Amino acid sequence: MSTSAAGLPTAPIVLDGAMGTELARRGVAVHGPLAAAQALIDAPELVAAIHRDYLEAGAQVLRTNSFGLHARSLAAVGLAAEAPRLYGRALELLAAVREQVRARDRELAKFRIAAAVPPLAPAALGGRRSQERDGALDQAEYRALATGLLEAGADLVLLETFGRLVDIEAALAGVADLGAPVWLAVVLRRGPGPGAAQLLDGGSMVALRERVRGRVDALFVNCTAIDEMPAAIAALPQAAPRAVLGIYPHLGKRRHDGVWIDRIVGPEVYAEQIHAWLRARPRLTVAGSCCGSTPAYTAALRRWLHPDAATRAAAFVRLAELVP
Repeated sequence: MSTSAAGLPTAPIVLDGAMGTELARRGVAVHGPLAAAQALIDAPELVAAIHRDYLEAGAQVLRTNSFGLHARSLAAVGLAAEAPRLYGRALELLAAVREQVRARDRELAKFRIAAAVPPLAPAALGGRRSQERDGALDQAEYRALATGLLEAGADLVLLETFGRLVDIEAALAGVADLGAPVWLAVVLRRGPGPGAAQLLDGGSMVALRERVRGRVDALFVNCTAIDEMPAAIAALPQAAPRAVLGIYPHLGKRRHDGVWIDRIVGPEVYAEQIHAWLRARPRLTVAGSCCGSTPAYTAALRRWLHPDAATRAAAFVRLAELVP
C-alpha cells in the first residue's frame, strides 16, 4: 500500500474547528436558546471572519453556524418567522468567504459546506429527554433545519454531537431522502468492558450500527474527551463497517476542583496525536477539532496531515468524490 507524504495510507480530509468557543474567546456571548447562532444576528462579520480563518488555516469542510436554529429554539425568542432568513444568512457568510478567497487561491474555494444539525436542546423540548418524546415532531424539526440549510446552499448534512439513540433515530429519519450526503458525528465514552465504548445514553455500538446501516455516508466521533478517544476509535468501525470514518474530539477537561478547562493540549501536541491515531487506524480519513479549538489547531492539522501540495490536492480530490 502506498502512503502519502504524511505517512498515511490516504490523504485525510481536514474539517474546521469550533465556532461557539471561538466566538466566546473573541468576546461574543453564546448563551441562550440560540447559542452560537445568536452571532448571526449580533456579530455576522465575526462569524464570517472565523469561517475564513479556519479556511485559510487549512480546513476543507466548513460547518454552518447553525447550532440554535431549530424551530423551537427560534420560537422561544420570538424568531420563528425568521428561520429562512437566518438559514440564508448562515450560508451567505460562507458564500462571501468563498468569493473573497477565490481570486487569490482557487484551491481554497473548493471547500464544501456542511449543514450542521445538532440534537434538539432540552430547552427546545420543554425539558423532555425521555424515550417517549413526540418522534414525528422531532423528525419534522430536524428535516426543517437540514432542508433550509441545503436550500440555502449547503453541500451535505452533518448531524453532529449526537449521544442518544432516540435522537439519532429521529434525526436520521428526518433527513432521509434529501438528496445530499449525510454524515453523522456521535459522542462516545468508555463502555463497561476493557476497550469498550458506548453512546452517552449507554447505547452500544451494535445498537448504533442498526440505526445507521444504509443511512449515513460517514460516521465520526466528535465532542468526545481526548482521554476517551482510544476506546472510541477502536469501537467506531464496529458501528459502520463501510462508511467513511473520522474524528474531531474536544479539547477540554474538568479540573480536580470542578473548574472546566477549555484547552488541555496545544495545537502541535493535538495535531501529532490526531496524526498518530490516523496512522494506527487506516480507515480514519477525516479529522478536525471540536470545542475549545481555534484556527491554530486547524493549521497544525494541516502541517501534520498535508505536509505538501500533492497531499493536500489529493485530499481535495477525495472530498470531491465524497461530496460531488
